[in-house]
Amino acid sequence: MRQRHRLLRASIVAGAGLALLLVAQPAAAAPTDTVLPIPVAGISVGVTGLPSSGYFYLTATTDPDTPGVTRLGPYTGVHVHWRNISTGAAGVAYLDNRYGTSVVTGSGTVIASVTIPPDGPGYRTLAATPGAGTWTVP
Repeated sequence: MRQRHRLLRASIVAGAGLALLLVAQPAAAAPTDTVLPIPVAGISVGVTGLPSSGYFYLTATTDPDTPGVTRLGPYTGVHVHWRNISTGAAGVAYLDNRYGTSVVTGSGTVIASVTIPPDGPGYRTLAATPGAGTWTVP
């Protein structure tokens, strides 16, 4: 009789576990931020006539919920020259939104270089080195 109760309890627990597996929602993947490893650096002269220098690392954000789209930024006033080496698609994005600019790159491996325009609003670039990096778009 005890063996029968153990078997009954084990089958109830297994059935409950199976029901939970069937009802549970699959886990959603979170967006992925990729920081390009080579920073953009530059020296410029502003309206005051004094030189200033700086550098920054560009971030490329991808989300499995929006396949084929990359959000670049949040920096403004730079050009991102990108190429999807999986599909051959290419383009140039001018970042003009401090919250990030969405670019349709397509799914696959994307490589990019980031450049500073020679003369921007209120400054003149004296010297600059481009940034670069690669990321995978779902």
